[in-house]
Amino acid sequence: MTSQRISTWLALRCKEPLFWRFLQVANESDAIVAVRKLCDVTSRREFDRDQEAAKRFHEIIRHPFIDFTHDPKADHA
Repeated sequence: MTSQRISTWLALRCKEPLFWRFLQVANESDAIVAVRKLCDVTSRREFDRDQEAAKRFHEIIRHPFIDFTHDPKADHA
């Protein structure tokens, strides 16, 4: 089994309106900017090469997003 690169996961998520709601942005372009700003990177590719950037991604984006999508009280419609 191969694991998906973080940059690939983000490229897919940044196209999804649910991810936009999580980030509180309006569109894909804003999602890309928000992810870069939140995690202090200039490119999503940095997540695949820099362990500290990957750690920030998991703490700031991925784990909170998973919690957000599994929150029964949240309105994801």
